[in-house]
Amino acid sequence: MPKARQQLKPQELRILKALLEHSYHLSTAQVAEIANVSWNTADKYLEKFRKKHWIERVQRGNRNYWRAYRE
Repeated sequence: MPKARQQLKPQELRILKALLEHSYHLSTAQVAEIANVSWNTADKYLEKFRKKHWIERVQRGNRNYWRAYRE
């Protein structure tokens, strides 16, 4: 039996929306502020989305910057 499609949580949607509304890379702190979530929550979901290849991460020094893939 096929797996049911999993819905995204409201905070996940806000994080993705924040990335899709900006054409440039955002830091984890910027994403957290825009999406109105804690830094830890943003970091957790950003890593989840990166592993699913929905977003890209660019590391500059010890900071991560994120951007949604666009087709």
